[in-house]
Amino acid sequence: MQEEFRQRLEKEYRYAVTKMQEVTQLASKLFYFSVFFGEAQRVLNWEWNTDLALIHMVTKQVYTEINTTIQMSGPGQTPPIDWTTVSDKLTQVASDLATHFERAENEGSKEELHRILGHFAEVAYAVSGNGSYLYEKGSFKL
Repeated sequence: MQEEFRQRLEKEYRYAVTKMQEVTQLASKLFYFSVFFGEAQRVLNWEWNTDLALIHMVTKQVYTEINTTIQMSGPGQTPPIDWTTVSDKLTQVASDLATHFERAENEGSKEELHRILGHFAEVAYAVSGNGSYLYEKGSFKL
């Protein structure tokens, strides 16, 4: 990836994480989190990068899963989800991804990136029906 694009992602991702850390409402965190797939898509318009396409798809799916679950949860219908933990983990993993881009190009390994994206997938899965059930049972932790 061209250095200017890496720096753009670094700057935008860190700003989004800082704002996510400042707000307490999950809807507000999601607003800032949307920068992750939005910026990935903008950079993809200039330079194709398979890892960036994966970042775009995973972070967009995380946003969609959380947002859909929130929208479907009316009064008295909230699924048994530990929203505080989901919110905290979302912010933590977003920070991990920002840190990945803050490293020099060759220092952020693919293994590290895939580990981070795997944690995003866990957050998204935790708010699904089966995921919240497995989380409640203790089958996995965020």
